[in-house]
Amino acid sequence: MSITLLDNSVRNIKDLSGKNVLVFFQPDCDHCQREADDIRTNLNAFGKCTVYFITAAPAKEISEFATTYKLSNYPNVFFAFTPAKNILDHYGPISAPSIYIYSDEHKLVKSFNGEVAINEVVKYI
Repeated sequence: MSITLLDNSVRNIKDLSGKNVLVFFQPDCDHCQREADDIRTNLNAFGKCTVYFITAAPAKEISEFATTYKLSNYPNVFFAFTPAKNILDHYGPISAPSIYIYSDEHKLVKSFNGEVAINEVVKYI
């Protein structure tokens, strides 16, 4: 599945290196907003991972979300767009937010569908 970052560069999920956390979200979702706040508050625990916030929302909404939740200036946090069809084709119908944690070997370590306490997420990083 390819994703387009806010700088218009394109990355393929299968080509990402290192440990990665994919956060599927919707900018207007209150659960996603709370989770973004929790992630920012606990960002030190994500230090060895790259976090990708991914949505089908327009770039303007993605950028506003990144700024509002103060996550746009971290070197290991990226925001990206992918069409909803890509998400459905690769992950099926999922809740917003949903988090997928991948190991260095591209193996799924753990997934969370729906809002989850970030202290539960960091146990698997």
